[in-house]
Amino acid sequence: MDPQENIMRPPAAETGDAATRSVLRRYYGVWAAYSLAGGFLYGVYPIFLRTRGLSEFEINSVLAIYFAVTFLTDIPTGAFADALGRRRSFALGCALRSLAFMVYFFAYHYPMFVLGETIDGIGTTFCNGSIDAWGVDALDQAGYRGLKDRLFWRISQLMNLGFMLAAIAGAAVANINIAWPWLMGASGYFLCAWLIAPLMREANPRHADVALRALPSVVKERVVEGFRQAFRTRTFLLLTLAQGIFFAAWAPYWLQWPQFFTIRYGIGIWIVGWIFALFTIARMVGAEFMIHSSIERPRRARWLSVLAVAVAGLMYAAGSLGARTTLTLLVFCGFSICAGALMPFAQSWINEEIHAETRATLLSFRSTCETFGGSIGLLLTGVVADRAGLQASWRLAGLLSLLALPCYLTLALRARATRGSALAEAVGVR
Repeated sequence: MDPQENIMRPPAAETGDAATRSVLRRYYGVWAAYSLAGGFLYGVYPIFLRTRGLSEFEINSVLAIYFAVTFLTDIPTGAFADALGRRRSFALGCALRSLAFMVYFFAYHYPMFVLGETIDGIGTTFCNGSIDAWGVDALDQAGYRGLKDRLFWRISQLMNLGFMLAAIAGAAVANINIAWPWLMGASGYFLCAWLIAPLMREANPRHADVALRALPSVVKERVVEGFRQAFRTRTFLLLTLAQGIFFAAWAPYWLQWPQFFTIRYGIGIWIVGWIFALFTIARMVGAEFMIHSSIERPRRARWLSVLAVAVAGLMYAAGSLGARTTLTLLVFCGFSICAGALMPFAQSWINEEIHAETRATLLSFRSTCETFGGSIGLLLTGVVADRAGLQASWRLAGLLSLLALPCYLTLALRARATRGSALAEAVGVR
C-alpha cells in the first residue's frame, strides 16, 4: 500500500473496523468534554486574580506554583496511571480539579489561591498523559494502522473548539460575576469524573492488585524506567526539549494577552472571550491545513523547523508594534495558526516514539519538561514585563522560541543521514 494513501485517508477509514471507530468516537469525546470543562477560565483568569487584590508579582507567582506542583508530581502520577489504569487516573484528576475550582471560588487571600493551585496542579498531573496513553493504546489494540498525525490534529481541533465555546460563555458570565466561571469549571470537571471517565474502557484493564504498601516502590520503578527510556530515545528527548522551550517562551504570553487587550480596548471583560475564540479558530485553521497536507515521515523535522521560525518571528513582531492594537491582534492570529499546526504535529511524533507500557509515564515526563520550562519563562519574562512592559516580554519570547530550532534541525539531519544510509544499502544490494 502506498504510504501517501494512509496519510490522506480519514482516521476511521484506515481499518474500516467498528472497534476502531468506537475508540475514535470515545477518544474524541473525552478530549472534547475535558477541554470544555477547563475552558471557562480561559481569558478571565488573570483578570479574576487582579479583582481579588493580587499584585502582578503575586499573579505570576501563583501560576508559577501551579507549574512547580505539576513539575514535581507529573511523573509519579503518570506512573500511577501506567500501574493502576488510565481511567482511574483521569477520574481522580477531574475530581481534584473540581475541588480546586471550588477553593478558588471562595478565595480572597493569597494563601487560599496557593492552596487552590496546589490541588489543581496535582489534579492536572493525574489527567496529563492518561487520555492520550489510553487512546493510543486502545487504537493500537483495535487494529488502527498508519501514522497518527491527522488523528492528533483532529483532537487539537476538538480541544480548541471546546476551549472556544467555554471561553465565550465564561467571559459572558464573568461580566455578571467574575467568580461564576469557577463554578462552571468545577461542575464541568465533576461531570467528567462521573460521566466521561467510564468511556475510557481498556481492552487489557490494569487491576488494582498492587498492595497499598507496595505502591510507592512500583511507582518508583516506573519513574526510574521512564527516565531511562526518555534519555535512551534520542528523538523523543529532542522533541520534548523543544516543547519545554516553547512553554518557557509562551507561558507568560497566555497570562498577559487578556490583560493587554482588555486595557487597550476598554469595553468590558466579554471582549476577552471573543478574542480567545478568534485565536482558537486560527489554531483550528492551522491544524486543518496540516490535516490536508501529505507529509512523509522523513520530512517532519523540516516542517517543524519552518514552523518554529514562523512562531518565533510572529511573536517578536507582536512585541514590536507599539500602540497598534488591532495589528497586534492580527499578528497573534498568524501566530495561533502556526502554533495550531506545530503543537499537535510534535505531539503525534512524540507518541509514536514511546512504548505502550510506559506511555503515560513518558508523556508525563514530557509534561514535566513543559511545566519546568513554563516556570522558568514566567520568572524570566515577568521581570522583563515589570521593567519594560508586556510587549518587551513578547520580543524576548520570540527570541526564546528560536532555541527550539536546533532540536528540529538535529532531527532533520538524522533523517537525512538515515535516508542516505538506506539508499546506499539499497544500491549495494542491487
